[in-house]
Amino acid sequence: MKTKVNNEDNKASTKKVVKGKSNWLALKAKLTEEKKEAVKSGKLLLKPTKKFSKEEKVDRKEIMDIWFDVDPDLINPGDIHANNLKDGLVKKNSFEGLTKELAMDCEMVGVGEGGRSSVLARVSLVNRNGQCVYDKFVKSREEVTDYRTFVSGVRPSDLENADNFEDVQQEIADLIKGRILVGHAIWNDMKVLFLDHPKKHIRDTAKYRPFRELCGGRSPALRILCQKKLGLQVQKGEHSSVTDAQATMRLYTMHKKQWEKTVAAPRLKKKSITNIKPLTING
Repeated sequence: MKTKVNNEDNKASTKKVVKGKSNWLALKAKLTEEKKEAVKSGKLLLKPTKKFSKEEKVDRKEIMDIWFDVDPDLINPGDIHANNLKDGLVKKNSFEGLTKELAMDCEMVGVGEGGRSSVLARVSLVNRNGQCVYDKFVKSREEVTDYRTFVSGVRPSDLENADNFEDVQQEIADLIKGRILVGHAIWNDMKVLFLDHPKKHIRDTAKYRPFRELCGGRSPALRILCQKKLGLQVQKGEHSSVTDAQATMRLYTMHKKQWEKTVAAPRLKKKSITNIKPLTING
């Protein structure tokens, strides 16, 4: 008798499960049908799914490996500049102090006849996360004859209470000492600073071979690199040494793993062919 009751309970339970599953399937079918009707009527717009090329997939992976912590399928490399340039160059909620790598950029003004000679007017440093750690205007030791504001972004008022060149020069020298220095055509910046830096510690985005290959072997413009590699538009109108430094650092961190492999690759030493004794044949 007890067994019979249990069997009847099991049958009733099974009927409930089947009925519940049937209700869900019916509801699911109804929702699907309503969605189709909404699309037809124009009340609901579906975003088309984009198919990416192999190159775009590689770029997407590189982007995700650096800063973003979201689903890669939600990001289109061509749209990552989105609403704010800073969002694409500075890692949110990141360390704001000095790091092993620093990126530097300078703005210059003209002195002498026609403003043809360049002198330092502003210098900026950012850390590995794109956070600005140094940004100062520099008082010229000569009379400025061309502020080049349309490209430098520097105005006479910026240099009125600016720091002395010697002080800034020493501060920069102390900050970059022993660190990896990142920049774009950074020899120009070092020239106006009258500073030097060990070649093995320099990462120049204007000289990195994979970047040069994008421009047929020529030195690429920073704005071109940012468009092609970051999907960002920089240097539109007046330049900012902070933004340019952030852009070069972003380019470096995105390719850091492969870049450092080329730097660390051991160079084969050429065997000396001097002092080789001539072969003598006996008999």
